Amino acid sequence: MAHYLQAVAALKREKGYAKVSDIADRLGVTKSGVTSMIRSLAGRGLVDHERYGCVELTEEGRHFAEFTESSRHVLEAFLTDILRIPESIAYEDACMIEHLVSNEAMSQFVRLTALIQGDQPAAVAFRRLFEDQQRCGASGESCPVCGSGACLERTFRDATTREERGAEPTDPARTGDKS
Repeated sequence: MAHYLQAVAALKREKGYAKVSDIADRLGVTKSGVTSMIRSLAGRGLVDHERYGCVELTEEGRHFAEFTESSRHVLEAFLTDILRIPESIAYEDACMIEHLVSNEAMSQFVRLTALIQGDQPAAVAFRRLFEDQQRCGASGESCPVCGSGACLERTFRDATTREERGAEPTDPARTGDKS
């Protein structure tokens, strides 16, 4: 839903209007799929649309589109600039997370990101310590999160490597294995 609203907002900024065919092209979906979603969004009071006409965001739809776009931007900045996640992964993750985060949590993400990116001695020290922590598990030492077992970071890294090779996930929660 949010992607449709964001597409309408972006098209309005770029072209001055948003037609069903433009939205379909932008999102890589069919025109009939867009029409169905636009009906649903209209029913929720988020867009106005006359058959064969342009799609217009209502005030509530505009607010929702702006909120989710802002949320994605903050989350992308946090993931790329703070956590050092590659941009392509950060974008996809931010798109998934943006729909789930409350206003209060987003406000705190903004504050935390600004603080960590700042020039204060504590922020500089944090970034240095975080960079040092990137080597978690490399030395074989235990950390407060991983404890004395297998390094959790290594577990996630190994799962990513398997996914990149196209191997099936080994996480029982993902495979449905209850053993």
